[in-house]
Amino acid sequence: MSSELAPGGKLVDLHCHLVPGVDDGARTIEDAITCLEIFRDTGILRVVTTPHLTASHVQSSWRERIEKRFLELHAAAQERVPEVELTLSFEIRIDEPETDLSDPGLGLGGGTLLVEFPQLMLPAFPDRMLESVVEQGWRVALAHPERYTGIGRSFGWIERWRESGALMVVNVGSVLGEYGSEAEQVARYMLARGQVDCLASDHHARPGRSSTLRDGWDRLSLSPTPDAADLLTSTNPARILAGEECEPVPPLDLSSAIVRRLRRMVKGERS
Repeated sequence: MSSELAPGGKLVDLHCHLVPGVDDGARTIEDAITCLEIFRDTGILRVVTTPHLTASHVQSSWRERIEKRFLELHAAAQERVPEVELTLSFEIRIDEPETDLSDPGLGLGGGTLLVEFPQLMLPAFPDRMLESVVEQGWRVALAHPERYTGIGRSFGWIERWRESGALMVVNVGSVLGEYGSEAEQVARYMLARGQVDCLASDHHARPGRSSTLRDGWDRLSLSPTPDAADLLTSTNPARILAGEECEPVPPLDLSSAIVRRLRRMVKGERS
């Protein structure tokens, strides 16, 4: 997707999987560099690569391998795509609520930790899982809240997570319909209610997972509230990395039919 308009600032992608050979993301350095070249050419100039890391393994040798592979990628990126500021963080899969996550090197920056629930499933006590992260001094950024199975019929969790201070980081691909109808409906419903703090690509440098942050910006820039495009893809991601409060994002109705359908689902849950 392309647009005659251009982003108001450099785009900031704070969730993608480009460290090669350490998770289900990029297989090789060349795959990752090809992806970074696409990012650069479309205005995505700040990238935080966030390989999966299970909470109970944060002190393991696997983390050391991830960091070693990142250094190799970073050296190649400095040579071939020096315009892109590339840093390493992690997407922490919270498998045990009592795991020690106090190491500041785990975070995105600015005291924020990107987390996810295992297997794209809502755990029995998701609020306790997130509370355990906050109790260790982190601000929570929850990856792809729209993708957890059944979240459309348990939408109240999203409201409660936001009330507790958690940031909602929605996948661009969900907004564009790449992860199925429920994820698309929830993502667009969240946008319509002003409940998304930022978008990220969750790019895996693999076929079938191809949407970039610029694709999201292009789509949102065509909405009735185009300023939200910059807030979600540039301003707020940068503020998260700096440890600053996100700016409020105005409601963004991309598809009234989808929003109405999910609203009926949510009302059905509460009735």
